[in-house]
Amino acid sequence: MVKKNYIVRLKDEERKVSNDTIDKLKGTSQKASRARILRQFDADGPKWTDRPVAETSRCRVRTVQNIR
Repeated sequence: MVKKNYIVRLKDEERKVSNDTIDKLKGTSQKASRARILRQFDADGPKWTDRPVAETSRCRVRTVQNIR
């Protein structure tokens, strides 16, 4: 298992922007997908691991790791 080098901590403003992007589908689908992945990794949020995030996002684990 790979040790996570980066911990994602979204500020309140960043969390609001990511929620708006996801809920209102602002920007491209890629932008919404990345916002969803970052929201799931938020240290103050649900604290998902790489594999479940990749499965729900329908992408590779490596893609999730790169976004994180």
